[in-house]
Amino acid sequence: MNSYGATILALVMKVLVVHKQKEIIEQVRSVLSNGFIIHSSDSGLDGLLISRIQMFDLIICCTDLPVITGYEMIRSIRTNSMNRNTPVLFLSDLVDEKVEYLANALHVEALLQNAELLEGLPLFVQQHAVHQN
Repeated sequence: MNSYGATILALVMKVLVVHKQKEIIEQVRSVLSNGFIIHSSDSGLDGLLISRIQMFDLIICCTDLPVITGYEMIRSIRTNSMNRNTPVLFLSDLVDEKVEYLANALHVEALLQNAELLEGLPLFVQQHAVHQN
């Protein structure tokens, strides 16, 4: 592989999106259409299992997932996963004190309301990419 190929590979971010609403997953896919490899799930359990066998550059997760909540999924990832230091963006219908408290306890990098996704996600990704370089 030449140096150009290596540069291109270094710019691709691998993202895990875990959300119970397929429409939100599709919105994330549309926002992150170039330069991203998106893996998605609508189950916290599946997201947890994927995170144990694959490395990600970013995890986007809703807080109220079925079976295993987003909080439980991220807590488990933080304690027993190759993605324990992977940045996390929480999505929630409502960001209140409880959500903020739990996100801070889990070292979540940012919180977005689902309604803010289309505007907030590109800004978060841009800021995160600057901090990685």
